[in-house]
Amino acid sequence: MIKSSFVIFILLIYICTSSLFSKEIENIKKIDSTEFYYANTKRYSLSGELPNLETKINVPYFIGITATTAAFMVSQHIYQSNTIWKDKAEFKIIEDGQYALYADKAGHIFGSYIMSYAYTEFLSSAGISWELSNILGASIGLTYQTYIEVLDGYGSNFGFSPSDFYADIFGASFFLAQHYVPFLQNFTPKFMYIPADAHGERKRRPHFAFIDDYSSHTMWMSVNVHNILGEEYNQYWPKWLQLSFGYAVRNLCDPNDPNFDCTDSYAVNGIVHGDRKFIIALDYNLAELIPEVGAPFDWFVQSLNYVKFPSPAIEFGEETKFMLVYPFVEF
Repeated sequence: MIKSSFVIFILLIYICTSSLFSKEIENIKKIDSTEFYYANTKRYSLSGELPNLETKINVPYFIGITATTAAFMVSQHIYQSNTIWKDKAEFKIIEDGQYALYADKAGHIFGSYIMSYAYTEFLSSAGISWELSNILGASIGLTYQTYIEVLDGYGSNFGFSPSDFYADIFGASFFLAQHYVPFLQNFTPKFMYIPADAHGERKRRPHFAFIDDYSSHTMWMSVNVHNILGEEYNQYWPKWLQLSFGYAVRNLCDPNDPNFDCTDSYAVNGIVHGDRKFIIALDYNLAELIPEVGAPFDWFVQSLNYVKFPSPAIEFGEETKFMLVYPFVEF
């Protein structure tokens, strides 16, 4: 943890110090406003300015980002050391695809993706060029997720999972690919966390923190239907309305743990009980729905587009449900 954070910090310092004396700040070129879009929807930066075409550090922003990053990583390390990494063991490699019926793999994809997005935005606001911000953001996102996976390798109840690592790579790579292949921006990973007991189901048994309570997670891929339909047909589909395809596993339970009764959950195999759900739901592009106000509010609205909010949906599992407001209200 400390070593990886130190390497990232030194890398950012090098970029900063090497660019501080390159040119006067008023001469720094910005990217063209027509290029600062995501899936044909206007983008917003945290600072409210267009990203730099070349690197010129905004020192106050950079200091704030560095301090916030350090605080986040240290606090996250302490939190997980006192929860899921509390019991230590020798480093080991374990392929664990079955234990959460792959719900955790989708979580790793999203985790790596959203970390890449966050650091791209922070670095860009600090004055690093837009292209380099995307490259560094994806690199930091993958580095942080890899650090988590390595620490999992030392947990007595866990291990370094190759499939988790591949999912981390995919999440960061997909984020970076969207920068170079704009068509991919029509597909946006989203996350929903609602405690399972809030809608009449059971949290994962056992779990150590909300991040491994996979019974309360739903992972989504939101599709920008308006863009995909093309100019001939998109007039019939509102720009703010999208479709999301979700995956969730409810009522996860370890049948080999004597502390839990798993009879209220479906027996998938001898390792885990659970109910896999595939969901098709309506979705919203908040950046198209909510009017511009100004920085940083517009950036915050844009970032909320990576969160899936309740909406009408059809859920397929052991039984099919038509939901007026997923996951709370059934028709």
